[in-house]
Amino acid sequence: MLIHSQIVEFKAGERSTFSYLAHPKGEETFPGVVVLQEWWGIDTHMQHVTERLAQEGFVALAPDLYHGQVATSVEEAQQLAQQLDRQNALQEIRQAIAYLENSALVDPKKIGLLGFGIGGSLAAMLASMGDANQVGALVIFYGGSGDPDDPSHEQAIQATVAPFLGIYGGEDDTISQDYVQWLQEKLAAHEKKHHIIVYPQAKRSFFHANRDTYRAEDAADAWQHTLAWLKQHLVKA
Repeated sequence: MLIHSQIVEFKAGERSTFSYLAHPKGEETFPGVVVLQEWWGIDTHMQHVTERLAQEGFVALAPDLYHGQVATSVEEAQQLAQQLDRQNALQEIRQAIAYLENSALVDPKKIGLLGFGIGGSLAAMLASMGDANQVGALVIFYGGSGDPDDPSHEQAIQATVAPFLGIYGGEDDTISQDYVQWLQEKLAAHEKKHHIIVYPQAKRSFFHANRDTYRAEDAADAWQHTLAWLKQHLVKA
């Protein structure tokens, strides 16, 4: 499928947010997906993910939550992630959703969220808030690990409306398998449509083709699950 990509700008509060937009060429309308960055920022890998979605028939928009900064080392990524104002980032994500909702390219107006790492955590946060009905599908690759002993975390799961696909690595040293099991149990207990996938030998960032942790076979399988989930819940019958 032929695609077009460009940098677009929208306002989030008093500041401008630039985003990487990719969409199929043609006169049709397509489902929309907001792509939320891993802690490296909008690097070439995230741009490629956005383009791959466009090639599969989605209008994909990746807001630059770091405003031009891209990490090249773990130390830089950690610093940028720690400096990120989560509330500002959530507002920028809301504006990205609104951008797609108002685009003549996008229909239906339910928007999917695809988040990686810190982007997955932000996607989960937004999907549990008052504007959660905007989100038609939620896909999280190795997001953050909540505190099962904090009642607000279970309340957030209960408030989540969007169908939830969670993709994790069994060797991710930042998310315990006990937490993943707890998450799955709570999603089931609250009767949330969900699917959890764990790749036993995968570490964090196993989907990132430019990192040492990349696992091609697991990444390819996870991508097919991602596409199937987004198409199931966003593509009009």
